[in-house]
Amino acid sequence: MSAKKRIINISIRLGVILSLFMITVVVSTLSAGYPPAKYLYTNESFDWEFTPEYNETQFNIVFDHHSHTLYSDGHLTVEQNILWHLAHGFNAITISDHNTMDNAEEIAVMAEKYKDDIIFVPGFEWTTGRIHMNLIGITEYIPVPSNKPTDEEIIAAIDATHNQGGVVIVDHIPWSLPRMPTHPTRAQLLAWGVDYIEMVNEDVYDIDSESWCNNTGGFGQITGTDMHDPMDVSGWTLMSADNLTTAGIMKELLLRNTTIIYDSHGSTDYSIGTINPVYQIFKPVVHTGYYFFNDDVTGGFVDWQSFGVAISYVIVGFGIFEGVKIGIEKIGDRRKLKKENNSYQEYDD
Repeated sequence: MSAKKRIINISIRLGVILSLFMITVVVSTLSAGYPPAKYLYTNESFDWEFTPEYNETQFNIVFDHHSHTLYSDGHLTVEQNILWHLAHGFNAITISDHNTMDNAEEIAVMAEKYKDDIIFVPGFEWTTGRIHMNLIGITEYIPVPSNKPTDEEIIAAIDATHNQGGVVIVDHIPWSLPRMPTHPTRAQLLAWGVDYIEMVNEDVYDIDSESWCNNTGGFGQITGTDMHDPMDVSGWTLMSADNLTTAGIMKELLLRNTTIIYDSHGSTDYSIGTINPVYQIFKPVVHTGYYFFNDDVTGGFVDWQSFGVAISYVIVGFGIFEGVKIGIEKIGDRRKLKKENNSYQEYDD
């Protein structure tokens, strides 16, 4: 084979390998970022009950302001979300799907169905690459201008929430700060009029925000499960409302009359689900994608450092393979030539 033809063949094979690699990166990273639900649930999956320990004569509201459904990146329906909350002892919730209030119509139907069991406070999670805020007690959607809003745009969203009579909660600061270098400081948030800091998110207690939460001009305290899939619960927000209505809860929230419970061990989740066959099929792809997936929300979807390492392995591995292949071919050619020479010598003899 001529050198030119060999180079063309090697280039074609490398192109095919790199194309397959790129397809693998794209598909696996998307699968890791938006994985199928590991388990499938039904309404019967939440047939159990837990009650947090608190003074029931002092408080009549057990509230969670932060959870998700299929309308964003959660894996439960609105009704399953409700049943899960009831099982964990809540009687008031905000379903705070990311950057959408498209769930409002279904929530209204469920609110009527479960009107004797749970109270709904409308809202959503204003999600960007600089800050996550739950805007609750509002009925009109407040647009998210971009993934990296300016200070002025964040302030405008806070003001728009207050103009609707709502409250603003800054979510999971311990999670956000390492991932969002331009996240506003607590001092800025206080100056901008933020009402609450989420002191408990999932099972994490924000000890650094403790001193910022007080009744003398500081933030209010609130807890959020941030539930996407059924999970143990470590925080509950208690209130004493004059009446068990959305207005009654909002009155207490606006006055910052909240008490939080934090239990590091949490209430065990006993939700019963079945393995999702789609997840089983995509599991190897999802786990491959975890290598490429970028958990830093400000840096894009792909971890380019991991991508660079992986593609280097591919190119080096391809080079080694082709080198070995050429070496084997040359050895074969030499043996063939030697065999032919021996045949000619025997013929001459």
